[in-house]
Amino acid sequence: MLKFKKMHGNGNDFIIIENLTQMHALSKSQIIKMGDRKKGLGFDQLITINPPINSQHDFYVKFYNSDSSEADMCMNGVRSVGAFLWEAQLAPKKSLLLGTKSKPVLIKPTGSKKVKIILDYPVQKEVSKAEAQFLGKCGLKKYKFIDAGNKHLIIETKKVFSFDLDGLSLKLRKRNFFKDVNISLFSKHSEKLELRTNEAGAGETLSCGSASAATASFNINDGLPVRIISAGGQLSLRKINDKLEMTGPAEFICEGTWLKN
Repeated sequence: MLKFKKMHGNGNDFIIIENLTQMHALSKSQIIKMGDRKKGLGFDQLITINPPINSQHDFYVKFYNSDSSEADMCMNGVRSVGAFLWEAQLAPKKSLLLGTKSKPVLIKPTGSKKVKIILDYPVQKEVSKAEAQFLGKCGLKKYKFIDAGNKHLIIETKKVFSFDLDGLSLKLRKRNFFKDVNISLFSKHSEKLELRTNEAGAGETLSCGSASAATASFNINDGLPVRIISAGGQLSLRKINDKLEMTGPAEFICEGTWLKN
């Protein structure tokens, strides 16, 4: 038996398990069974909260996609981790530094159901000539390749919600370079950006925090917030010197006990 809580961050849904008071080892087949939305619990990511492996961090967090692959980062997820820890009184309600597979992130409580994240500013990367030519053959010209703790291809288009994102993602991920890359579409609308993301290992989600950070990173001015609108809701991001601050919801859905093997 395995106790869990289900949460969502802007519609991005998670099963969260704490490995602090009791350790739980999950196999890939167990994660896949739990992730099944018909026969299991259903989630975009399963998150485990673990003791820190770095003395400067408060906890170490792991993210598993619904296909059981491990993700490097999940920013909607780390906000939910903070809310989980504070609600369960497993940590004092103050800023916490969370270690992840890719890089540490600082989370801060607010006076509402929202949580703030302070993260290293996403970095734009170059796409090789061969991959750029392939993207061109796919009709893609306005895009950025961004590392926000995990890798993102951010494509600008006026057809965010009518574009065949699943078909494009399937085509791109047949190439090794894009196998573990999150694929996003965005469009600009004055002070807000509309965003839609297909996550590697999870498929299309209602929101992707790291994709929001990646998209905001080249559409933002110092000190002025930008709103990212996804199907799941809204995130607010600000550039603060060499950091990016994200504020968004982290809400509980239910809790229970997983009985199957």
